[in-house]
Amino acid sequence: MSRVINRFLVYKTVLSFNRNLKKYGFSYVNEEYLIKDTLPPLKDLTETDLDYIKEILKMVEDTCLLFFNEARCLHRSVSAYHIFRKKQLPIDLVIGVSKKPFISHAWLEFNGQVINDAPEFVEKLSVQFNTFNLRRE
Repeated sequence: MSRVINRFLVYKTVLSFNRNLKKYGFSYVNEEYLIKDTLPPLKDLTETDLDYIKEILKMVEDTCLLFFNEARCLHRSVSAYHIFRKKQLPIDLVIGVSKKPFISHAWLEFNGQVINDAPEFVEKLSVQFNTFNLRRE
């Protein structure tokens, strides 16, 4: 896919996610974006897959930084996760929290490795949701 098409796809996905989150709330997002069906098993990524993942993550980050609404970690992670799931790429969405001080955060992982955040930050959080649990064996 060309970079222009990818950029449009990313912007459309972030915009749609933001609209659905505001209009319907997180329960709708959970059903539509996260737990709609089981995920394929883990697989090795090709060089093409890795290049695509890097490109999409960069585009999502750029889009969310310039987004006219506040687009936080949930926007970034769910939007990228949604795009990767459609391409059958085995990227997982993880949501974690910390009690004191209260922090909630979302990030993406491949085979347990953080790919769109600082591993030292997320390791301090208690995982509450991980799409890895939805993968087929």
